[in-house]
Order: sequence, then C-alpha cells, then structure tokens
Amino acid sequence: MSSTSISAPDVDALPALIGKYRVLGRLGEGATSEVFLCRDDFRDRNVAVKRVRASALADGQDGRYYERFFAAEAALAGRLQHPNVVQIYDAVADPQAPYIVMEYVEGSTLRPYCRADQLQSLELIVELGFKCA
Repeated sequence: MSSTSISAPDVDALPALIGKYRVLGRLGEGATSEVFLCRDDFRDRNVAVKRVRASALADGQDGRYYERFFAAEAALAGRLQHPNVVQIYDAVADPQAPYIVMEYVEGSTLRPYCRADQLQSLELIVELGFKCA
C-alpha cells in the first residue's frame, strides 16, 4: 500500500490534543468535520480521530442536525464488525467538538477515483459493495 500523505499547511492551526489523543497531522476534511492522525500513547498506537467542526455545530439552522447525525454515525459504525470496515475505538459526545476515535489504516485517498476521467466500472463498484456488506 502507498503511504498516506498528511497535509499540514499551517502546523500552528493543528490542535495539540483532541481529548487524550496527541495530534500528529491532518488526514482530511469535509464540510462539517475534520480527520486527524493522532497518537494514543496509552495503547501505543496511531488512531484516526474524526471531529465535528465547531462552526458546523454553531450553525443555527443545521447545528443540531449535524450533532445528531454524528452521534448516529458513531453508534452505527461502532456496531459494525467487518474486516473491510475500520474499528471504532471510542466516541466522545463533547458539546463543543464531538469526536470519533477509529482504527488508523495506512493507505491512499480515494480522491483520484472521484474524478470524471478516473471513475471505476460499475462492476467493480458493485463488487466492492458486496465485499463491504
């Protein structure tokens, strides 16, 4: 597997800690959340921590929806036990910035496969879906 690149455009912008997890870098981000590579020093392992952006929770119209959606995601994913799905180690319902602590799997992003000229065949997508089911 190829190594995951960790973007750190401004190291000062990274939090030092998320809960008890030491932040090593940023793995990715979306409209409502960010994912960080963190270190669980107690268990001596790297983890991925997905944290809801404070700005998303502060949104007067959708903040409560994002909070409930994130809690449901953590609850559902935490029940899954499958070799093709990352393990959920912890979910913290912090009112300012809830987060999910997950197994970190080194690899590459799927972003290149989201481009119109790089889309995968329907057969491959269905095959991958069945492997995850």
